[in-house]
Amino acid sequence: MVESKYWVWLAKETAELATETLGEPGADEILVKTRYTAISPGTEMALYMMTHVGFPDPKNKYAKYPHRGGYLNVGIITSAGKDVAKDWPVGSWVYSTAGHCEYSMRKPASGLWSGVSKLPDSLHKPEAGLLGMVRIGYTASHLAPSVVGETVTVLGAGLVGNFAAQIYKVAGADVVSVERDPFRAAIARKCGLNVVNSIEEVSGYFGAQPKIVVEATGVPQLSVEAMRLAAFKGRVVILSSPRGEAPVNFYKDIHQKCIMVIGVHANGIVDAEAAQDLVIKLACEGKIDLADCVTHHTTWDQAPSVWQAYAKGAKDRLGTWLDWGE
Repeated sequence: MVESKYWVWLAKETAELATETLGEPGADEILVKTRYTAISPGTEMALYMMTHVGFPDPKNKYAKYPHRGGYLNVGIITSAGKDVAKDWPVGSWVYSTAGHCEYSMRKPASGLWSGVSKLPDSLHKPEAGLLGMVRIGYTASHLAPSVVGETVTVLGAGLVGNFAAQIYKVAGADVVSVERDPFRAAIARKCGLNVVNSIEEVSGYFGAQPKIVVEATGVPQLSVEAMRLAAFKGRVVILSSPRGEAPVNFYKDIHQKCIMVIGVHANGIVDAEAAQDLVIKLACEGKIDLADCVTHHTTWDQAPSVWQAYAKGAKDRLGTWLDWGE
């Protein structure tokens, strides 16, 4: 048995360190010692700040307190049950959706929120915690695939928008990101992306309206702007979870333009295991830049100060990882 520390949010912007006892793994389970966790500036912070749209909905059991924060975890298997020990040996590095905790008990499975993926030697590093954000970005191209040379605009160059744009570029699309924040724009350019400062610049960049527009900010009004920006018979991808509502002119912005609006929540990928294997492969091959998306790191016990920094709108901060020790 092991005593495991973990962070739990008891109320809005209120984090507490708790402990739990984990026993020996069951026959189909593995016990993982966390090495690093990454912080999601989008969904994780919406849950921490109580701005997630699921809080008022009694049917939404996820966005509720107490809430165990986080879902981007890199760790090492310390023990394994008899049915999985051969395929998941002790000492293997894995990525999982475990939160900010010292140890986690996982079942190797393909479920979206329970999956575990082995990490090759080249990804035994902190930034591997961002693989979950890459997979979220991948949902855009998975549910709204492009052809080689097709024009794609991604609104926002946060983690999800940055990775969505990178993957569309890998697929051969002609991609431009729209990002007003100079810091995020600079990181996007480090990642090999083309960036413009405003939506108004996009048509001039391509010489026409883009065929695919991806909304990756979560700002409701920008979903409407995405519909207006898309070309006739284009596609609009709602990638980031909208944080509210915005009025839509269905006749002018959708019906008359014959556009397709596609919601691409992370649960839209049926084979989550295959998707995770793909993004791991792309990262290993150097086709996805993880390292340049990390701007800060600290130790696990400093997590509350990091959440507060994001909550206060800290500038010059994108990806952050926490070190849980060897």
